[in-house]
Amino acid sequence: NRNFKNLMKNLIVAWKVIRKEKPDLIVSTGAAVAIPFFYIGKLFRIKLIYIEVFDRIDKPTMTGKIVYPVADKFIVQWEEQNQVYKKAVNLGSIF
Repeated sequence: NRNFKNLMKNLIVAWKVIRKEKPDLIVSTGAAVAIPFFYIGKLFRIKLIYIEVFDRIDKPTMTGKIVYPVADKFIVQWEEQNQVYKKAVNLGSIF
């Protein structure tokens, strides 16, 4: 997401993969590549589940902030993360 050229490449990859595979669900635990897959997935009305990383307790990740508006289910692993992501579901540690 910080490199426009890579974002454009990942948007193209996401478009091709999603059109070919036609998934019912996309699950991600983060990384910048999740962003294009989530937004393209939303266009195709695919269910989206995002799991915020375990090591970020009281601040949002950049990827989390960007996919939060489109995620159908946003999962956090710390109670403190519910202060950051109001609609999140806290499942506790998933390790």
